[in-house]
Formats: sequence, C-alpha cells, structure tokens
Amino acid sequence: MCKLILSLLPVFISSRLARFSQAMDDSFPKTLKDFGYAFNEQGQLRIIDPNSGIAGELPFEFEVDKHNHDYNQRRYEALGEIIDQHVYKLLETRGKLEKLVLTKGDCSVSSNEIESFIFVSDDVFTNSDKLLVLVHGSGVVKAGQWARRLIINDNLDTGTQLPFIEMAKKKGYAVIVTNTNDNYRVIDKKKKLIQGSENPVNHLLSVWNQVIDKSPAKHIAFVAHSYGGVCILELASQVEKKFQDRVFALAMTDSVHSMVHHNTITAGLQQFLCQIGRNWVSSGLPLDTPIGRPPNDIDRVSAGHTQHEMTSYCSMSSIFQFLEEKLQQKQQQQI
Repeated sequence: MCKLILSLLPVFISSRLARFSQAMDDSFPKTLKDFGYAFNEQGQLRIIDPNSGIAGELPFEFEVDKHNHDYNQRRYEALGEIIDQHVYKLLETRGKLEKLVLTKGDCSVSSNEIESFIFVSDDVFTNSDKLLVLVHGSGVVKAGQWARRLIINDNLDTGTQLPFIEMAKKKGYAVIVTNTNDNYRVIDKKKKLIQGSENPVNHLLSVWNQVIDKSPAKHIAFVAHSYGGVCILELASQVEKKFQDRVFALAMTDSVHSMVHHNTITAGLQQFLCQIGRNWVSSGLPLDTPIGRPPNDIDRVSAGHTQHEMTSYCSMSSIFQFLEEKLQQKQQQQI
C-alpha cells in the first residue's frame, strides 16, 4: 500500500500544483498600477514608490518567487498583456493614431471579438504622397511594439514603434501600424481564429486590400522587423504587380527571410526587391557597414548593435535616410 501511495504521490502533487498555478494566474492584477508598476518620464518601467505613489528607482523584477520559475514566467506574461494595452493607448495619445478595425464580410458575429485591428494616421485615406507601413516580428508582440522585453527592461523608445511613427509624421508620411500577431480570440474558453487574420500573412493581405490599396499615396514604404520581413516577401508575391507599381522602399531590421526559399517569388519580383530593399542586421560593426549577403538577396548592412531586438531602434536614422534616397530615385524615374 505504501508503495502504491508513493507511486501516486507525484501525480497527486502535479495535479495540485496545476490547480494552484491556475489559481495564481487568475489572481494577477489587471492594471499596470495594480501590478505596482508605472513608466517614468524617460519611458522606463519602474516599481511604484509607496511614499510618492509614482514610478520610483527600482526596475522590473522578474524573480519574485525564487523557487517557482513557472509562476515568475506567468506573472511576466500577465504583465505583458497589460503592456499591450498600454502601448495601444500610447499609439492613440502620443502617436496620434486611430484604431481601425479590419472587417470580414462573412463573419457570423458582428463584434470586435472576432475582428483584428490596426492603427492608422488620420490622413491614411487622404495623403496622396507618402505612406509608411510598420510590421513587427513574430511572438508575443502586438501593434506598436518591436520587442516586449525592451519595453519592460529598457524603455518605451527602444521597444516600441513610437519613435518611427513620430519621425514618419514629421517627414510627411501617412502611417499604418500593423498587428500581424493578432490572430485569434478566446470565446467560451475556445480559441477562435480571426477571419482574414488567421496568420500574419493573411493579416497583412487584409491590411493591403482594405487600407493600403484604398490609400491615394503614390509612394509606399515598408519597415519590417525579423519575421516581418518574411511576411512582406509573401505579401509582395501575392500582390506582385500592385506592389511593384506603388512600393518604393523596403527597410528590414534583422529580417530572418531567405529569398531562395520563397518559391512564390518570381525572378522579376526578386530583382525588384533587391533594388528597393536593405536589411539592417545585428552586428558589432559600425552602423551601415556593408555585411556579406547571400546571392540574389537583399543588401545587408550593420545595425550598429549586436542584439536582435535593438536593430530597429539603432538603425532608425539610417532607415529614414535610406527612404529619402529611394524616394528621390523613384521620383526621378517618374520624370
């Protein structure tokens, strides 16, 4: 009997721990303030000082329970979901963008529960000159983010797309912030894929058909980070003629694409992408130093930083200079 009890003990403990973990998940705060955190004036996430009630000096603490890594990870993820909402709000307040729902005609439920959304500038359907489209990478990041880790552990400028949005608007661009990882909703405890946004590529195609294609902008540019580069190549292959007619520049930051593995890309499109594209990759070399690239692929240069997540922020000035150069080339060709 003792042996039987001992053999069943691990299963019993595992079951109890699973239920306990679920209870812990449900107990996480629902707001940044209730979590005990706030962003200071420098955009750094800090523990709220109990005396002043505002962001203090202490940074985010991952290991709140030294004996339970799973709990620490779940807490981090719960905080990350709150960060998503915080960044959405900043896109509207600091970025001066508007939330735009992507619709699908055959949706059976007429609510935002099964519709994805993006953020756009108020001139996206009136700016007849320039349009900039921002595409993040894969993983947990949502609209307006380059890297959640940077938002939590560094600051809002390095981790979000806000500096790109502000610079683009100063330079006269209409702006679209995509949300390619927004692919499902949980309804009645079941995961339901969002029609038209079932995956990142479908999301981008919906953005193209519903927004970009309806924009009057003559000159369109993309900035894509990491897996976002893969998605752009797939989008280009699906709307090839329109893409070549209207897109003048493709700036990638540490894109993980491989041109030779994109069987849907024609020789003509491949040549076009190589002409308009540049990929700022993680490297310890000075910013813009040429880096060796695979044959028949997009040029690669150093982003001036060795961390994958930092490549977008560190190469921003060079990216906008690149966009200006490509725009001038396009305009000269049209004369």
